Amino acid sequence: MRVLVLGGGMVGEGIAYALRSDNDVTIADYSSDTLQRLKKKLGVNTVKVDAFKEPLAPVMKDFDVVSGALPGRLGMKVIKEACNAGVNLVDNSFMEEDFYSLEKEAKDSGITIVPDAGIAPGLSNAIVGRIASDYEYLENVEIKVGGLPEKNIPPIGYKVVFSPMDTLDEFTRKVQIIQNGKLTETEPGEGLEYFFVNGLGSLEAFYTNGLRSLLRNIKAKNMVEKTVRYRGHIEKMNFLKDLGLLGESKVDLNGNEIVPKELLAALFLKNLSFPEIGDVLYMEIRVTPARGKEDIVYTVFDKEDPKTGYTAMTRTTGFTNASVASLMLKGMIKEKGIIPLEVVGRDPKNFNEIIGFLEKMGVFVSGPEKSR
Repeated sequence: MRVLVLGGGMVGEGIAYALRSDNDVTIADYSSDTLQRLKKKLGVNTVKVDAFKEPLAPVMKDFDVVSGALPGRLGMKVIKEACNAGVNLVDNSFMEEDFYSLEKEAKDSGITIVPDAGIAPGLSNAIVGRIASDYEYLENVEIKVGGLPEKNIPPIGYKVVFSPMDTLDEFTRKVQIIQNGKLTETEPGEGLEYFFVNGLGSLEAFYTNGLRSLLRNIKAKNMVEKTVRYRGHIEKMNFLKDLGLLGESKVDLNGNEIVPKELLAALFLKNLSFPEIGDVLYMEIRVTPARGKEDIVYTVFDKEDPKTGYTAMTRTTGFTNASVASLMLKGMIKEKGIIPLEVVGRDPKNFNEIIGFLEKMGVFVSGPEKSR
């Protein structure tokens, strides 16, 4: 089967790596150097395209499935182009817009689009969807997730593990959660709590806007998503925010107009990549299915693979996207339109296929019996 991966960055490379043995994989990227490196390293096909400037449908139309691994600012464009091309799409861009606004276009095109197909949102959605399928209504849902350096390093206890702009977006987008059965809006960074994880140490978690389609598709009395960082991180990010470095309006600097947030993202990429330090991915999903019922808990604790050099974020995000693309290629996702992973994960066969695919790639999900 023919698979197109949009984006040759860390996540896109992970998707291609996971799918290349059983499929004819092509990577599309704007960088000739990146394409040349990936063609040599992975033995995949390549095509040069600038997704910011060029139409994508002409490139997408000849493939069985497209996996999107582009920045969030391109997410809606990718979905529209998939509709134009009439091709199924698995996408993990963290777009700000409501992808459900393109539901009619997707259905009219007769295609399936699985958005937010990363680790969280993504795998977290599939897990919550699988649990929710056994209950009419959930009491509490709490998702904690974060990509971290393997140790708490200065200046902010963080290293770049995916698009720095998407990372910063988490600190500026309004947060929606469910409290006592009502949709509630709050600020990123609120709901701060501290906890300890063996092998990582003292951590903190705070609200970020990661529930997204879960708010529409899961019935729960309380439901929150929190980003995990080393203790003290949110205080430093709030300091940068108070200085205006997360601002999105242009600022004049000696006759040149700059966007502070874009400058900060560039500085993150330059100064916080730390290639010599590995990363880890920690996720904990805790669901109270009903009052008085025992909590159902799933966890993921993944580390950078020293053999392949792939980061934990590449593995957990890219391999999840690849697992869903594999489902599509097998014809196991029947619905058309916008079908997020909490809907896909309701089916135990789909859920176990995703978990099994990840296990084959060395990413392990700890939890109750998979088929429940």
